[in-house]
Amino acid sequence: MSIEPLISLEKVCLEFPGEKGAPPTVILDDINLTVAENDIIALLGPSGCGKSTLIRLVAGLLAPTHGVVKFHGKPVQGVCPGVAMVFQNFALFPWLTVADNVRMPLEAMDLDEEDLERRVKRTLEMVSLNGYENIYPREISGGMKQRVGIARALAANPEVLCMDEPFSALDVLTAESLRDEIGRLCADPANPLRTMISVTHNIEEAVYLAKRVIVLTTHPGRIAMDIPNPLPYPRDTEAPEFRKIVEEIHALLTHHALPETRPGLSAGETPGVATLSPLPEATLGEILGLVSLCEETPVDLFELADSLREDFDSMLRVVKAAEMLGLVTTPTDNVVLTPLGRRFQTANAAERKRLLGAQIRGLGVMQWLMQYLAAQNEQTITVEELMRELKKLFPRESVERQSRILLRFANFGQLIKYDSPNKSITLAKAG
Repeated sequence: MSIEPLISLEKVCLEFPGEKGAPPTVILDDINLTVAENDIIALLGPSGCGKSTLIRLVAGLLAPTHGVVKFHGKPVQGVCPGVAMVFQNFALFPWLTVADNVRMPLEAMDLDEEDLERRVKRTLEMVSLNGYENIYPREISGGMKQRVGIARALAANPEVLCMDEPFSALDVLTAESLRDEIGRLCADPANPLRTMISVTHNIEEAVYLAKRVIVLTTHPGRIAMDIPNPLPYPRDTEAPEFRKIVEEIHALLTHHALPETRPGLSAGETPGVATLSPLPEATLGEILGLVSLCEETPVDLFELADSLREDFDSMLRVVKAAEMLGLVTTPTDNVVLTPLGRRFQTANAAERKRLLGAQIRGLGVMQWLMQYLAAQNEQTITVEELMRELKKLFPRESVERQSRILLRFANFGQLIKYDSPNKSITLAKAG
């Protein structure tokens, strides 16, 4: 007999209404996921892929547009009583003491005072906060505030703990210490809470905590990979087996996020819909900055993001844009200058503009735009019309974002003239 999953998401889709009659923005699409009792899951993926939205759907803080979220086989309607949330920004009541913050969710439960106090004391001890009962949030560090948030979530004895990047607002040492605390709870067979879903950008953190690592793609968010992690608790981050899984997920995540892309079209080739790729959200200044930082030897993408103190997702978008323009390639998880990229590095300003303009003109989506404009009366369209056509080409992308990036690139390449007051786009005359 099959065992009913604790949580199931079946063909879940979440959309947000578009502005001023624009089509809705799809945040999550066709999410199918089951969570068994004692599962510990980490959600990985780029910013905007819907990780935080997904756990809010599980907790009942959001309702899906389509599909259903079930808890113990029954559809979730409103806040799910068996799920507790830990937020990135602590979300404590500053006018309440540590003990009173933990006590708050218990007030609605039918508990006598003795049982209530016993629960508060027990949960504070679980996260090493005994002795801080009468302190106010303003008097404690960020790490201790997050411990209070975790204690408050645990106090109600939930069946599932959802954590939305619980360590990202903390310094490295505090985050590592608190991560170890959660790891201790995962490893403790006496701990009644053994089912957790955590959002993170950190691969090592995911491998340290999770039994399954779920990788999501973006625009819209979809599950790309479900990776089991069989390592026993407690886990040693320096163990060869641990490092191997981190490196495998690292390679899988980077390869999935940086698929092979066509930088442009051959001379005379007509762009069909199948050849077109949406443009990553990156400015030309960011792309040029990336090229100027690259050296002869390959640079690890993750190390590059760390050295620049950039969010990995932002760095990824810039690298993808530079790759589409033929300035870099990305074998495995490295960033390598192409011959054109090396030439670009040493060129003067005028030569750089000419080279970049030629690469922009070669992009499939740019040739599509020029051909579309050439076929119109007076070779002019409105921004609204452009957005309608982009929606047909890239139904899963934000048309507002794509039109903004497309016009920015086309304007730099002197391929169009943009009339801002009238929001109209005209094909630039050749020469």
